Order: sequence, then C-alpha cells, then structure tokens
Amino acid sequence: MPALTSPARRAWRHLLGQPLPTPSALWQGGGRRGVTAAACAVLPLIVGVSAGEPGLGAAGALGAFTAIYGHALPYRRRAVVVAGVALAMTVAAWLGALTGPHPVVLALVCGGLAAVATVATAVWRIGAPGPAGFVIVCGGSSALGTAPGEHALAAGAAAALAWVGCMLPWLWDRTGPERRAVEQAERAVGALVAGTAVQPVVVARDVRLADTAMTDAGRRDGDLRDRLRLIEQRFFEALPTDPDVLPRPAVVDPTVPPPTPRWWHRPWVVTAARTGIGVAAAGLAAAAVGLHNTYWAATSAAAVLAGIDARQAGSRALHRAFGTVLGVLLAGAIIWADPPVAVSILLVGLMQLTVELLIAHRYWMAVSLITPLVLTLVHMALPQRSVGELVVERLSETGIGIVVALAVGLALFRRSGSRRLPAAVRATAAAALALTAEPGRADVERHLHDALVALSDIALVARAELSPAPATAAWLHQARHVADLGWALLGARARGEDDLTAALTRRIREELAHPSAG
Repeated sequence: MPALTSPARRAWRHLLGQPLPTPSALWQGGGRRGVTAAACAVLPLIVGVSAGEPGLGAAGALGAFTAIYGHALPYRRRAVVVAGVALAMTVAAWLGALTGPHPVVLALVCGGLAAVATVATAVWRIGAPGPAGFVIVCGGSSALGTAPGEHALAAGAAAALAWVGCMLPWLWDRTGPERRAVEQAERAVGALVAGTAVQPVVVARDVRLADTAMTDAGRRDGDLRDRLRLIEQRFFEALPTDPDVLPRPAVVDPTVPPPTPRWWHRPWVVTAARTGIGVAAAGLAAAAVGLHNTYWAATSAAAVLAGIDARQAGSRALHRAFGTVLGVLLAGAIIWADPPVAVSILLVGLMQLTVELLIAHRYWMAVSLITPLVLTLVHMALPQRSVGELVVERLSETGIGIVVALAVGLALFRRSGSRRLPAAVRATAAAALALTAEPGRADVERHLHDALVALSDIALVARAELSPAPATAAWLHQARHVADLGWALLGARARGEDDLTAALTRRIREELAHPSAG
C-alpha cells in the first residue's frame, strides 16, 4: 500500500483530531441531551406507525429535533428558548411540506430560513446546533410527501413533546445546568492555576458561561454563588501579570466618545447573509442540474457554513464530505437490509443518541449518523424508492452543496471581522472606562456588557479568517486583555465585591486609558 502523501496525512489527522474523551466524559457532555432527543424522536414514530401513518410519524420525528436545543441553559430561560425553537421547527416543517413539490421555491425557502435562523440563534444566544437544525427539518419534511396541514400538526405535537422532555429534569434537579456550568469553570480555572496548556481566553469563556448561567437561573443557590465567586477570584489572580506575557493594553483616549454601534456592524449580519446566500445557491444549483430533491444540497451547504469564517467552512466541508459518504453507504445498507419497522425505529433512536454524544468531538462521525438517520425517516415514509437511486442522488446533492458552500464561504465577506476589530476594541475599552467613572449607572453597565459581547463575536470571526487585515494579531491580543478586565469588572460588581471592584477599576484606568510603554 503506498504511503500517504503529506496533504493526505494532514487531512487524516484533521479528521481524527484529539483523542476521544472517555465514555463517561462523552456521557457527561451529551448523554442527557442524547437520551431526550432519542426518546422524543422514537415516540412519534411508534405512534405514527401504529396508526398506519408512517409519514406523519417521520414528520413528528423531525419536529422532535427541538430536543437538541437549550440543554445548557438554566430552566427558566430554557423554557422560553425551547418554546421558541419548537414554534420555529413547526413552521420549518410546514414550509418544507408546502414547498416540497417545487424545488426552486424550496431552495429559496431554505436559504431564507437559514438566514433568519442564524440571526435568531445569535441574538437570543440559543447555541448549537444553530441554523443547521432548522434547515434539516425543512428539507427533510419536503421529501415525506405528507399534506402540509397534517404534517405541521404532527411536527408541532412532537416539538411540544420535546419541550416537555427538555424541561422534565427540573422536577428532580432544579439547579443542574448552573451547577454543571460552575463545575466546568472550576475545572478550567484549576487547569490554568496548575499551569497546564490552557489559554486564559478559553478559561474566561467557561467562567463567563457559569456567571451567565447563575444570572439566568430562576432561583438563587447561595452555595453555588459563593463557589463561583471563589472561582472567579482565583481566575483573576491567575491572569498573567508579566509584561512579556500580558497582551499589550489598548490605547484609548477617555475624552473621545466610543463609536455608536449599528445593527449592520454585528457579526451575525454577515454570517446570516453568507449562510442564506450559500444555502439558497446550493439548492438552486441542484435544481439547475435536474435533481428533484434539492433539500439535501441545501442542508449540506447549511452544515458547511455553520461556521462563521472561511477556515471553519473549509474544515466543515472536509468533515461533511467524509461523513456523508460513510453515512450514505450506511443508509444504503440499512435500507437494502429492509429490517422490520421496530428495528428501524430502534436504529433511529440509537443513531440520534450517538450523534449527540459525538458531535462536539468528531463532527464527521456525527454526520455519518445524521445522514442515515434522516434518510431512514424518509425511507419509512416512502419505502418504494430504490437504494441505488437514493445513494446516487444523495452523493450528487452533497457534492453540489459542499462546492457551493465553499465558494460562498471563501468569497463573501472575507475580512468582515478583522476590519471591525480595532473599533470594537476601542469601544469596549471606552465602555469599561465609562463604568469606572460612573459606577452607579445601570445603562453604562449594560453598554459595557453589550460591547463585550460584540467584541467576543468580532474577535472570534477575526481569529479564524484566512487572510485577515494587517495587524490583526496585535488587535486580538488587545481584545483579549480588554475582555478579561471588562468581564471581571462586571462579575465583581454583580457580586458586590468592593475590594475586587476597586482593584479592577485601578487596573482599567492604568492600562486602558494610557499608552503602554513601547
């Protein structure tokens, strides 16, 4: 067997990534979500098959994708977010069933849905899997051949069931989400203090998530809040203070007001435009070459463009292509074997559970199961379609979706983050200085919070661009420094820690309001 070329070795290492966590760690990360999602997918299938309506059962299983959202959120916020997702999933399923016979209209609907879902998931901080889940439900619904009204009712009922499943653990573990967030922050800070290879910006994210979870919680757990306060204090004390290690502070003139943010400056505006255009273009390209079910090309494009930059689009394309080939072959084997309906339902549940366990660690493995999961649902609704037709069509649509998504991801808005990064750093530093000058004003505190969120989004985009604007690396260092100080100040003020607030105020005034030496 010939040795792998260097590019092939790099691609294979990229697919493998870091070693998989232990089974217990996998279960801790996605087990609860996986069990809920699997149960909510299987129950509608059982009801639909028992009633002699497997198509509506499959529609319900797609609507049950609602259950994969919101599991990291405290229950008070989760109730609202998952209810919104359930409504959106029902609408997506109805639109898919309505436009299924019209490939061009379906492609445009998928593109518009992807853009709107991108905005909604970013603005309301819904989290993974983002817009891709809605496009999958819309596209999958288009292939089932069910009446739109009945389809929407089945999907809506399953989405409501998924809401119940997501909220059910509240009965016995009311502080579970915030407790797990605090435990993750504690592990991250412990690794930073121990000197392991953990960047402060990564630890800061876990600490912020824990603080947000405690803020969003419906009830206040005094022990958890005290524990988080100690964790945040340890984190602040562990931040590097050596001038050779600490990122250069931003230079800000406190007398110059920060620029007024406009809605079109938000990173999600660019991401929504890129995602919507890419998804619609993929579906239209599939329709142009005569493929009837354009939804798979649109779905593939949505998954590839689920990242926020060109580099992530390329990475997703590799994972999507490899996983889809395996998934289509697996789906073909399942359909060719023609197992009993009960076995097919069991396989759907097992695949859904395994996807949630793996998706954060091996995207291509998850894709290799998402593909047969959706295709098995379609086959249960339309068993007359041949295996060969299904495999050839899906591979063709996937190839089109990946190529179009890569072209869009590499061509549109290539420097959208790095060009806005300097202004975002200056605006955030100015907002932090304003809060130290007027600590009693809630609107000034909210302005700093919003500026920090915007800075985090813009820095994330800029960090992964293939060809960023000049001096982006230096601005990223400054962004990290400003963000650490800003979030620490907000956290200390929220907890009423006067000594820590005073120390942070001094550092902000010294390091953000004056030029650094050199």
